[in-house]
Amino acid sequence: MNNELILILSNVLTGIASFFVSKRMSNAQTDNQILKNLELAMGVYQTLCENMKDEIVSLNLKIQDLEKKIDELHEENKRLKGKSI
Repeated sequence: MNNELILILSNVLTGIASFFVSKRMSNAQTDNQILKNLELAMGVYQTLCENMKDEIVSLNLKIQDLEKKIDELHEENKRLKGKSI
């Protein structure tokens, strides 16, 4: 009877210990996966930011070119109005 009680008690303690160890391991794996996902998201965000920066530079150059053309057209318009009067 005493041996059976020790056997049952050791099995219960082993089960409880393995539960806590596996729970701890599962939490560690979950945290690791969260960190990997965060790192991946940061990489995607960084690439997106770089692409947007390049596009902003390109659009600023285009705006400057269009402003220059507008100024040229204003000057041409003034000259044409001056000749017709």
